Order: sequence, then structure tokens, then C-alpha cells
Amino acid sequence: MIRPTGLLRRIALCAMLIMVSNVLRAQDADQPPAELPTLFSVKASAGYGLGRGRQLYGYDGSSEVWWSTGQGVKLNIALDLPLIPVDVVDSLGSASGTVPVVGLELEAATGYLPSTGGTTNDPLGNGSFQTTTRSASYIPVTLGLNARTNFGGGLPSVYIGAGGGVYIVGNYQENVTYSNNPSASFTRQMHPPIPFGLYGALGFELPLMYDPNDANSMFDLFAEVRLTEMTAYVYNYDVTLNSNSSTTQQNPLYDPAQLYPKDQARSASNVALSIGFKYNLY
Repeated sequence: MIRPTGLLRRIALCAMLIMVSNVLRAQDADQPPAELPTLFSVKASAGYGLGRGRQLYGYDGSSEVWWSTGQGVKLNIALDLPLIPVDVVDSLGSASGTVPVVGLELEAATGYLPSTGGTTNDPLGNGSFQTTTRSASYIPVTLGLNARTNFGGGLPSVYIGAGGGVYIVGNYQENVTYSNNPSASFTRQMHPPIPFGLYGALGFELPLMYDPNDANSMFDLFAEVRLTEMTAYVYNYDVTLNSNSSTTQQNPLYDPAQLYPKDQARSASNVALSIGFKYNLY
């Protein structure tokens, strides 16, 4: 037979257990969803670069032409790996309260950089002209770091980056024609060593698919301005006559048809604006 005092004790103990259980359940229900940090990102962009060389490449009539191998279309793809994640306040008010973002990331990039322009029409006397049309393309292989600041969950972020790498030469040639003797036209095919370049970048990103529950965005739109400095060395090149396809080798220092520049170093700088999309895996 259970005494009244023992029964009261058991009822009180059960009540306490129920209360504790309800408190724990309430705490579990109030727990924010897990913040999902970015594992890595893939970026693809396209743009255009404006640049100039540091050597005089010739004249177009009386106008100087300073042509740069960095001038033209830019096609880039990059892989970003987070190095230092940081938490920022979620300005859109998700249940998580903070958002995991990347403060510092490693960026490995490549792409395809064709260049156009640089046509010169140099007077040779007696009303004749030597016309040179230059073209080049590069495949960059670069490695750099981006430092990022974020204005809150679902809001834009700004980053600055710096890095460098090699620029594999896909094509580098000059087509030369003469107004008074078309049969003497020829092509210079350059075979420079792989040049090394440095770059600095300033970028802006806008989340397109921000999910407050994940505190992250799957797709971002970004725009980037990049300054690149590069020097290519041309020690010799193949000269192929268009009339009979015969080929000889020339040095730019001693080639009589090389009016400008009489230099083996071809330095160039360019500023490019690119716009693209970024996919974040988290």
C-alpha cells in the first residue's frame, strides 16, 4: 500500500521530468538551422581589356600606335577555395543570426585571352606603306589570394585580390604587306618563351539565390576589374613569304623589315572589366 506522502513524491517527480522534457524540446525547436559554409566556388566570366605596350609599335599615318598584347576579349574560369571563414550578422534576419562567409580564399584560374588590334601603316617613302597587323592569344595559368568583406547575409560583398602566373602563348604573329609590292608580303610567327605576369583585382559580388535557412547563396553575380602586367621576350621568329611559303629565321634586333620595336622585350599592361557567375557548393 502506497502512503499519501510517497504518492505525492512520485507525482512531483513525474511533473518535474515532464517539465524538463518540455524545456529541452522547446530549446531544440528554437535551435537555428545549421549554417552551411562554402566548400568551394567555381567562377566563369567574360569581358574586355584595354591596354598598351611600353614600346612604340609604329605609326598609322602620323599617329603613334602603342599596341598591347593584353587588349581584347577575356574569357576566364576560376576555382576558389576558402582559407579563412568568418561569421557576419545576417541582415536579412534568418533564424541563424550569423552567416558563414569567406574572409580569405585561394583562387586558381585559367582562360583564353585573344588579342586584336595594333595595325600600323608606316610610310616607306615614294608614297608606299608597310602595313603590319598583329594578333596574339594567351592561356593564363594563375594563382592568387582574395580578401573579402561582406555586408551581411544576402547582401553584396567586395573583394580585392592579387596573384600571378604564366601566360602560355597560343598564337603570336604579325602579317606584313607592302602597298607598292604585294608579292613581298610575309608573316612573322613568334616563338617567345612562356611569359610571367602579375595581376591585381577588385571585385563586387551580388547573391542571386540566397537561402536564409542555409545562410548561403548557391549562385552569385560578380563583376571584376583586373590590372595585369606582363612581359614577353621575342628572341627570334620565323618569317614565311606568302608568295612561295619559304621560311627563314630572324632576330628582331637585326631584321630590316622590323621598324618598331627594335627590342626583344615586349612589355604590356591592360585593365580588363569582366562580368560572370559564381557557383558556390556548400
